[in-house]
Amino acid sequence: MSPATPAAPVAVLRALLRPDLRAARTRPPLAAGTAGLAVAAGPAAFHTHVEPASAALLLRFATVLGALGLAFLLDDPAVRTTEVLPVTKALRNGLRMALGLMVFGVFWGASAGLARLGTAAGAREALPLGALATEGAALAAFTLALALLGLRHSASGSGSTLAAPALILLLATVLLLPDRSALFPAPGAPNAGVAALRWGALLVLALCLSGWELRERRTAHRGKGVRRT
Repeated sequence: MSPATPAAPVAVLRALLRPDLRAARTRPPLAAGTAGLAVAAGPAAFHTHVEPASAALLLRFATVLGALGLAFLLDDPAVRTTEVLPVTKALRNGLRMALGLMVFGVFWGASAGLARLGTAAGAREALPLGALATEGAALAAFTLALALLGLRHSASGSGSTLAAPALILLLATVLLLPDRSALFPAPGAPNAGVAALRWGALLVLALCLSGWELRERRTAHRGKGVRRT
């Protein structure tokens, strides 16, 4: 066996996945992340300082915008023409999700830095960036899990038809919860620790759902007799 043989599948995989990643709907996540960044940068841009509660609110708003952009990442209008590709949809969607989460993380980190910069100097330590990061990761993972679920039940390859409304419904439900069960507590609130645990549980649930959806999609394609290499 020649030394170039093991590299051949890698070259084929790279040649197939590059166009697929270019075809991914990256504009909505980029636009949403930019909008969220502008929101979080408001106080710092105008050289004003806000309290930690206001800074957390701005960062949460930026997080929601970023998550909403991820709802459109997996949309694939050419889903019927890609059925015969020798690469599973699980792999293609997994790469798109990894790319989306990376972009989301970059925008979120920049937004968090700007929100902290716009917080009053003596109160910056009170901004719970760890808990806010858990909220952001949970919302992003939950949105992508819903997008995968939407793809599974959409003949047009549009997972955003489920993910975007479901995310908005989730946020509306969260905002209507009583104070004791609030998932968006103010910094230093008595239930802040419990809320962080709930967001962590939602994150784990979303990751498990995504893994199950990816596995189910791969199994479904094998059941149709589509040959994979």
